[in-house]
Parts: sequence; C-alpha cells; structure tokens
Amino acid sequence: MRPVRLTMQAFGPYAGREVVDFRNAIEAGLFGIYGQTGSGKSTIFSAMTFALFGQAAKVEQEAPTLRCDSADEDLPTEVEFVFDIADKRYVVRRRPEQRRPKQRGTGETRDAHEAWLFNATGLTLDAITPDNPGKVIEEKKVALVGKAIEDLLGYGAHQFRQIVLLPQGRFEAFLAADTKARLAILRDLFDVSLYRDLASSLKADAETSERKFREERAILAGRLQLEGFESLDALKYGIVTADGDLRALQTSEDEQRARLKQSQTALESARVVEGLFQTTERAKSDLEILANKSQEIETIELRYRAAEKTASLLAFEELVIEAEQDLETVVGARTTAEERSVGAAQEAGAASISHQDEEARGHEIGALAREVETLARHQISLEKSREAAAAAEMADRKLTLARRTLQTSTDHLAALSKKRRDESEGLKTARLLEAQRLILERRLATLEVSLRLAENVEKAEQDVAVSLRQIAGLTDKHRDLASASSEARLTFDHAERRLSDVQALYLAQKLQPGEPCPVCGATHHPDPATGSVEHTRLDIAFRDAGEELDKLQSAERDAYTELASARGILSEREDRLAALERPHASSTELREGIATVKEGLEALGPAVDIQAAESDLEQLDQELATEETTNDKHRHAVQQAETEAASASTLLAAMLAEIPEELRNREMLDATFRTKQQVLARRENARRAAGEALAKASEQALAARKDLEAAEEIVKDRQQRLTKARADFALRLAQANLTEDAYQRFKSAIVSIEQDRAAVETYRREVHAANDAARRAEDAIAGHERPNLSLSRKVCAKSREHCNLHRVCGADAAARLSQLNKLLVELAETIERLDRAEAESGALRELAALMDAKNPFNLDLETFAIGAMFDRVLTAANQRFGPMSNGRYRLERAVESGGRGRRGLGIQVHDIHTGKPRPTTTLSGGEGFIAALALALGLADVVESANGKVRLDTIFIDEGVRESRHGKRRRHARSGATGPQLACQREPVGRANLARAAGPGSHS
Repeated sequence: MRPVRLTMQAFGPYAGREVVDFRNAIEAGLFGIYGQTGSGKSTIFSAMTFALFGQAAKVEQEAPTLRCDSADEDLPTEVEFVFDIADKRYVVRRRPEQRRPKQRGTGETRDAHEAWLFNATGLTLDAITPDNPGKVIEEKKVALVGKAIEDLLGYGAHQFRQIVLLPQGRFEAFLAADTKARLAILRDLFDVSLYRDLASSLKADAETSERKFREERAILAGRLQLEGFESLDALKYGIVTADGDLRALQTSEDEQRARLKQSQTALESARVVEGLFQTTERAKSDLEILANKSQEIETIELRYRAAEKTASLLAFEELVIEAEQDLETVVGARTTAEERSVGAAQEAGAASISHQDEEARGHEIGALAREVETLARHQISLEKSREAAAAAEMADRKLTLARRTLQTSTDHLAALSKKRRDESEGLKTARLLEAQRLILERRLATLEVSLRLAENVEKAEQDVAVSLRQIAGLTDKHRDLASASSEARLTFDHAERRLSDVQALYLAQKLQPGEPCPVCGATHHPDPATGSVEHTRLDIAFRDAGEELDKLQSAERDAYTELASARGILSEREDRLAALERPHASSTELREGIATVKEGLEALGPAVDIQAAESDLEQLDQELATEETTNDKHRHAVQQAETEAASASTLLAAMLAEIPEELRNREMLDATFRTKQQVLARRENARRAAGEALAKASEQALAARKDLEAAEEIVKDRQQRLTKARADFALRLAQANLTEDAYQRFKSAIVSIEQDRAAVETYRREVHAANDAARRAEDAIAGHERPNLSLSRKVCAKSREHCNLHRVCGADAAARLSQLNKLLVELAETIERLDRAEAESGALRELAALMDAKNPFNLDLETFAIGAMFDRVLTAANQRFGPMSNGRYRLERAVESGGRGRRGLGIQVHDIHTGKPRPTTTLSGGEGFIAALALALGLADVVESANGKVRLDTIFIDEGVRESRHGKRRRHARSGATGPQLACQREPVGRANLARAAGPGSHS
C-alpha cells in the first residue's frame, strides 16, 4: 500500500480542511514528517488508520473523540485517503460517529459512522474530487467497507499497527528492555497465540487427566466402603449370600399369591349379585321420576302447537313492517327536498347582492392599473443605477478589507512583541527544569516495571489464600458428611433388624401343627418366635432409612470429589506463585513512589525544546522588523480606499434622486410591483366570479323546487300501500282464531318448536324403556339372596396385605442383589478403563511437561517460538544496522542461563573494534536510535514475510529524533509553520518507502 493523498476535515487538531500530498515524498524513498510538539504529526497516522479501518492509531482511543473541539459545529468530521496497491488506485472516505446541530429547531442530533470505498484506477490525483471519486465498491455500511479494505490489503487494523505503522516510543524501550518486558512487547507484534494456546491446552488436558485418575480411584474405594465391603472378593461373597435369601423369599411369595387369588374370586362373585339388586332399585326410581314429569310434558305440547299457527302469519306481519319503513324513508326524503329548496333560494339571493357590490367597486380597478404603470417606470430607472451601486459597494468592501488588514497587522505586531518578552523569560526557566525532568523519567520507568512484578506476585498470593480457605471449608464439609453417613448406616441396620423381627412374629402366629411353614415348608415347628406385633409401619421406617443413607452417601462422594479438585487447583496456584520473580518492594510502596515521581513531573510542566526556543527567539526579532514595515503599507492603503469610496457614493445618490427612498432597493421595488399586480388581478377575478355565481345559484333554486314536487307524489303512494298491508294482516289473524296479544305472546315460542316436539317424543320413549328395564331387573334377582359385600372385602384385603408384605421383602432382596451385581460390573469395567486410559495418556502428559518449561533448558513453547522469530528479526535488522554504523556494530542474542524464569530473548551489541559484545545500554543516544530503527525495519520485514500475501510498499515510524550524526539537534527550515511538514531525502532505504514522524521541530 502506497499513500498518495490524505485529506482531513475537523479532525484531531485540524479545525478546517487539511490536505497532505505524499507523491514527492514517496518518490524520494525516505521522508520525514516534522513539526512542534502537538502540531498534529501523529494525527496524520491516526487519520490514515481511521480512513482504512475506522479506528485510531492508538487502540485505546475511540473514534468519536477524533473530532476537533474547535471546529465549526456545522462542519462534519471527515477523512479521505487516496492510496495505490500495485497498479490499482483506491479512494476511501469515512466519517466517524458525531453530533451536529439539528436542521430544524434547537438541540443536537447524532450521525452514525459512515464509510465509502471507490476504485479510482485510471484517474489522476487532480481528477479525483468529492464529486468524482471513482467507481463505487462499497458505501454507507461500515462492516462491508471494512471487509473490502481488508481483502485488498491482506491484513486488518491489528496487523497494520504491527507491520506498517510502528508505534511511538516502542522500539527504543524494546532495545533496552529485559527479557520479560521484551517478551510482552513481541507478544503485541507477533501472533504466537497458537503456541501459547497449544501449550496451555496440553497442560490443562494433562492435569485434567491426572486429576481425573486420582479422583476416580478414590471414588471406587469410597463406593466399596459405602456398601460395607473391603475388596472386590468380599463383594462377590456378598452377592452369593443375597442370591440365596432371594430364592427363599420368592417361594413364600408364590403361596401367598395363590391364597389372594381365591379371595379375589369370591369377592368378584359377591359384587356381581350386589350389582343386580342395585339395578332393580335404580329402575324403580327412574319410573317414579318419569311419572312426576307428565304434567310438564303436556304443557310443552300445547305450547309448540300454538307456535306453529303463529309462524304461518309472520310473512304478513313483515309486509306491514316493510310498508311502515318505506313510508318513513320517503317522508324523510320529502323533508330533505324542502330544506334544499329553501337553501337554494337563499343562496340565489346572496349571489345577487354580491354581484351588485362588485359592480359598485369598478372605479378601484382603474386606480390600481395606474399604480402598476408607475412602479414599472421605477424599475427601469433602478436598473440603470446598478453599475453605479456595484462600484460604490466594491469601494466600500475594499475600504473594509483595508481597515481589517490594518487592524490584523497591528494586533499581530503587538502579539509578536509580547511573545518576544514571554519566550525570553520562559527560556531561562526551561533550562533548569529539563535536567530535573530527565532524572524523574528514568526513575518512573524503573518503578513501573517493578510495580507490574509486585502486582503479579500479590495476585498469585491472594489466589493461594483463597484456595486454602476453600480446602479448609471443604474438608470440614466432607468430615461432617462422612459422620452423618455412618450414623445413617447404623439407623438403617437397626430398622432392618426390627422389620425382620416383626415379620418373624407375624408368620409364627399363623403356624399350625402339621401344616407347612410358608417360609421353609417344614410341618414341624419346634421353636417358633414368640412375642406380640406392636408396630405395623416398620417397613416405611426401613425404606426411609435406606433413602436417607443413599442421599448422604451420594453427598459424601460429591464432597470428596470437590475437595480433590480444590487440592489440585491449590497445587497449580502454588507452582505459579513459586515461578514469579519478586520485586524489591510491595505494590503499595511502589505506587506511592510512582505517584511521587508523577507529581514531580507534573510540577515541572510540559517539556520545552531549548535549542528550538533559542532559534525561535531569533526568528521573532526578524518577524518584528518585517511586520512594522508591513503595517505602514496597510495604513497608506486605508487612506486611498476611503477617498475612492466617497466618490462612488456621491455618484449613486444623484442617479436615485427621483425614486422614493423606500423603493430604492430592487427586491422591495419588485415585491411592491408584484403586490399591486396581484391586487389588480384579484379585483378583476372577483367581479367576474360574482356574475358566474349569480347564474349558477338561480339554476340550482329552480331544480330544487322540481325535486320537492316529485317527493310529495311518492309520499301519497307509500301511505296507500301501508293501509292495504294492515288490512290483510288483520284478516289473517281472524282466520287463525288469534288476537293481536296472543300472536305476540306465542311468537317468542317459534324458535323452540322443534326442541319442544323432540322433548315430548323423547319423554314417551324413556317411559317405555323404563318399564322394560324394571321387568328385566325383577327377573334377574329371582332366586338370589343379597350378599354381605363388606365381609368379602375384609377377607380379600387381609390376603392382599400378606401378599404385599412378601412381595416387598422379595423386591428389596432382588434390588439388593441387582445393586451388588451392577456395582461389581461397574467397578471391574472402571478399573480396566482407568488402567488403559493412564497408559494411553502417558505420552500426552510427558509432552505437556516439556512444553511447560519442564525441560533441561527451562524454556516454554511460547518463548521458544518468539525466540525463533526474534532470530529472524535480528538477522534482518543487522542488514541495516551494519551499514548505518559503518560496519562497527552487529546485534546478537545474549546467552542467559539458570533460574526458573523465561530466558533466551536478551540483546547485546557486538563491537567490531573491540571484538567483544557489550550491553545495548552502553550505546550513545544516536547509536541507540539507529539500533532501534534497524530493529523496527527488521521486525517489519519478518512480520511481512510471516503474514503471507501482505505487500509492504511503505512503512511509517512514529518516533522523535534524538540526535543527528554530528551530535547536534538541527531545526526544520520552515520553523514558522504551525503544523507538521514533509521533507524528503533522495536515498531509498530497502524495498519499502520509510515515513518517520520526527520530534519537536527537528529532523534526521
């Protein structure tokens, strides 16, 4: 990407519209951007970054804050950037989110972020204008424009800041940084997250696998203990014992089930006979209910027959109603015709009066015509005086401009004098403060590095303390749950023994000499259990105790798992704390020291360029002499302009003498002329309209009288029709033997005729069916006696209770056997799976340890990857650093060893003169800058190659210049400029153009 032209409007410190043309600078190969501190050099980089990606050059700065606070509120913030990629030319235009005054009313409105991308290939730079930016690629939608630009460049905003726009102050800090600080900087410039994430993922997977194996084996042992077994062999013996108990209980349950079936058969027979007797009783009750409804049914039958007669007369009644409605409608129409006739007559009278009034005002039309003619003559005279007025106005503007120029020159002269005095005093103070500032800045950098180390250590110590508190709480929780589980086991065993004793007593009471025992089948009972059954709900207590035991055992297992996990986390945090480097003081002490240093820096005020201030003082003396000469010239020009303005004003007054004062303004004269013309036209139109309105009103009055006569005839016809309809309806009532009142009374029953008829027929069918049912029920109970159903139910319930007791005991025994068999299978499978998984994950855990710095070099994967990229950076940097230092210096990696910290990113300088390496801190200011510059260019080359298809035509370095090659600062030739300037050097550096933002008023 090569920049061609950048246009900034109301952007950063630029309140107006500023244009930066890069063509000459790009052709030179190496160029610089120079200006005073705060003059807007870095803003140029922010403008390019914002135009391309909608973001500022600084990541932390938000786009809406880029607007200039001193810009006109009606001037929108906008950036346009013209750039080339290979042989293609593109234009991107972007406006950030901003607020502007409302076009209507008061207050402000918000404009959203907008962007446009154009293809301007084939257009010269001068041909690219706001109205002709090229062919549209994307517009308005910010996301689409951003994606299109990233597709064109091959990188996004993050990569742009890494490989194209090299950030301010980063590279000299990078040159002098220690290994940890340099590693943090390289993380921002190289994307090594793949290696860091890979190592972290492998470490997490290995730790998870190892922790899982420990936890699962502990859970296996806990499950055996919860079931009361010490080993798998003890579990297998318990399964054999449980199987024998289950077989004995199943035999006893079969005998009880046979007795229950006999009692259920007897109960069912009793229920059938009882049902027959109940059916007979219901049939007799139904007959009595139907007999009570007979009178009601007769009334319903009389009602629906009368309603059938009434329904036959509905059509005649409807004819009467229709005739009444028609009469009412035509009477209303006749009333409307009468009102319309009266209104038409009144309108005709009013139109006649208006016509007479307009005829009486005919003399006013002539007077208006004469006034219009006079105004037309004034227009001709005023047109002839326009040239004289233009000359007078030009002379006045010239005089105003001359006076304003004189005032500006006078103000500027006074300001220069005051500035000369102020800068002379400020220069003395600045020399004293600059030495103090350098000492405080070095102290601040050292304290900030120590603070970051202290914060990391304190955070790790807090994490360890939190883990210790969690483990203490989880240990107490697990101990309490284990104790509660043991008590629940004792309660369960006690409930089980009591239930077994009660079951034995219950069975012993049923034993009879010579009859088989329901449990063992023996007919001889030498020693039966003795006692009384005092509690019949011990089975519920047994089940409740079992459920409580299961719940507590599950909670104990969960607590043990949680405790094991917390211990693993504590181990990780303790390892992380041990690996951290500890600073010489606490974070509180370091923050207090930083605050003290910053207060000292703030007390010193902003930095001042001493040499530039001295040069500026000399320049001010020259500007004062020049400005005094210019002021005298402006004063003479004002006197000459006053003479010319007086002559032009006298000539114009003579030409306008005949025209009234209030009509000498052309707009006022034209407005008066148009007003008089409009009044004349309205008077003529009103006279003509009055005659037309009189003729129309007369016609409407005649038509209204004819409509009224026709309405009278229709009313007479509708009255005759209504009389006939009423006579026909009265005749039909007499024929049906109905009075008017009876007709109205039975009319409401018409809707229920079918329902009433159906009710009568249904009643008759129900009576017949009830008689038949009563006869059949009497026949069914003949020869039967009513059974004692309550006694049969009690016998069956007792048999079911015995059967359920045996079934519950058998189900519990079967569940216990199934649980033990399932536990045996699960434990065997789990042990086999754990052995196999531990063997399979061994390689993973060994690889994770190697990548986590557990190797002979104490080097993790991320640092190793960055070190490999850093070797390439140093190689590329030395290709420039050698020629820059006349072959004296070469950058190389320092060999570090020992300790648990990261290593392998140290930098040292090999000095050819001495043949020995030495630290980079021993370089002079100029040597340090060219070393940092070489590192920056080398880093850009490596990042470009690492990003595949990215092509770098231009690289921007936002960095101030410290010293020239001769050890002296030199001032820009255009020192009076207020904004940044471009300067070129015809010496291309490498294959990419190099742009550099220089420090306050200086260049290399």
